[in-house]
Amino acid sequence: MTVGSAFQHAYGDILSLARSKLAHEQTPISTITLAHEVYLGLRDRSDLQFESRVKFLAYASRAMRSLLVDMARERLAQKRSAELLPLTVGEEVADHGGGTPEQILAMNQALDRLGQIDERLLRVAEMRAVMGMELADIALALDLSVPTIKRDWKRAKAFLYETLGSGP
Repeated sequence: MTVGSAFQHAYGDILSLARSKLAHEQTPISTITLAHEVYLGLRDRSDLQFESRVKFLAYASRAMRSLLVDMARERLAQKRSAELLPLTVGEEVADHGGGTPEQILAMNQALDRLGQIDERLLRVAEMRAVMGMELADIALALDLSVPTIKRDWKRAKAFLYETLGSGP
């Protein structure tokens, strides 16, 4: 399945995940804009093929993370505090400090460090924290069992808490 057809099949899911990501945040970007920016970033990638909707959502979680980090870097460079994007990585990982661009970049660095330790934990954290994907969907995307994903999410979440200096 190409990016275009995968996006078309998963459009409702992408909107739903973007909506859940932005639901409790005052952001300079709308749900539809976030979803469409993810698509625009992927549409010309003819080398990408996806076996399923869930595999596409897993890949889209990485693209969404990258997009949000780029936006934070841009705002930080502009030093415009009026348009800050709060960072909330789902209900299970606490909001760390109000959502400044610095916070988003700190989360990105924490995720990068997690990826250096364990690439699979990074994938689980991206799909769960950035996209808000359900554990069962993450299991399908990574071809693993739900109990394995639960253990991986627990480990990834603990690492993020420790790295970002906040406990549950």
